[in-house]
Amino acid sequence: MTGRGERRAGAASSRSKASWTLVDQVVSSGTNAVISFMVARAVSADEFGAFAIAFTLFALTVGFSRAAATSPMGMKFSGAAPRAFRSAGAAATGTAMVLGLTAGGCLVLLGTALGGTVGDPMVAMGVVMPGLLLQDAWRYVFFAEGFPAKAAVNDALWAVIQLGGVFLLLDRDVRTAAPFVIAWGGAAAVAALFGIAQSGFRPAPGRAREWIEEHREAAGYMSAEYVAVQGAQQGSMLLIGMLGTEAAVGALRGVQTLLGPATILAVGVVGFAIPEFSRRGDMSAHARIRTAAVLSSLIVGAGVLWGAFFLILPDSVGVALLGDTWAQTRGILGLTIVQQAGAAATVGPACMLYALGQARRTFRAHSTLAPALLVFPIIGLQLAGIRGTVTGYIVAFWMTVPLWFLLLRRAAYDAERNHVPEDLKMVGSEVVMR
Repeated sequence: MTGRGERRAGAASSRSKASWTLVDQVVSSGTNAVISFMVARAVSADEFGAFAIAFTLFALTVGFSRAAATSPMGMKFSGAAPRAFRSAGAAATGTAMVLGLTAGGCLVLLGTALGGTVGDPMVAMGVVMPGLLLQDAWRYVFFAEGFPAKAAVNDALWAVIQLGGVFLLLDRDVRTAAPFVIAWGGAAAVAALFGIAQSGFRPAPGRAREWIEEHREAAGYMSAEYVAVQGAQQGSMLLIGMLGTEAAVGALRGVQTLLGPATILAVGVVGFAIPEFSRRGDMSAHARIRTAAVLSSLIVGAGVLWGAFFLILPDSVGVALLGDTWAQTRGILGLTIVQQAGAAATVGPACMLYALGQARRTFRAHSTLAPALLVFPIIGLQLAGIRGTVTGYIVAFWMTVPLWFLLLRRAAYDAERNHVPEDLKMVGSEVVMR
């Protein structure tokens, strides 16, 4: 108990942690948005679509890395003594490295086989994947440690280096996507090395198998649900690129970039809300459901307001931001706002279920969502083009919202029935000791 108390005393206050978590998300996601804008203006619509495909592959891989490597650490070691935390952090970051090397090698082989507009950025993404995953793992180590300011500093370093690299490419009039991927991912590798200095320990890739086996239950459910949902969502993006055009994928990536700040807010809320809710074991079932609904409403409202801002922008501003990609992006912006609201509506119940340790229930919800994310957008593409694709995403997200709240209701009342007040725990301990 002493070690845990020391770590809590040394960590920042809840308000400070929430603020730094949001700052980190702004730096991380905001920089990615800026890079996307710059690349969109520098290259053709097809090249930007190829860049978007490479970014999609990264998004899929980093999510799996978080589920298998860093999420179990945050769930089980955030209050551990310093020595135990460092050991867990070394194993978790080492696992991320192994995943990066494995996924990167596969992308290099696949990209080499494909070649051309799509293959070259894929090879570049494979080369930089280990550094990208390790840098992301350090961020989650710092979140679990209770010092998100370290994550913000690390992301700020990454931002400065990658922006410098992109400006250099623009100055040399580079018009292909692969060099931009290298500049973006290479900067992450530098930040990953800086993470070693920040943490005071090194990744232990040799412990990757041990780490996964030790946390197979938590990592298993979280990995399975992430692979199911993100695999379906990102897989549908790749299918859209194959069945439609690279420009269509670029348009989807462009609208995601415009609405990125709303995603930043949602991710920041998740990073802060789950540990906060988990510490409030005495919440009533009604309070949990109400809090989840309020949280979802706030995120939905913020996202709709942000998206509405871009709906009223003149086309000249849109072209200045996204170049040739703006024309198709503008056509699906309104529908995408509705799509994003559906995803945001599930954030509240999802955070509360994770805080209650209900990985099986969250897996059930995601298992319902995943097939819809894969099938409905492709059906929509065949029926109504890119607008039909977004309509498919809308149906997939909104159809699961009632299920999330139903699962939360059951879990919250189960927790309320099983909750033992702290004073009764103390009495029970005294009886045992006597």
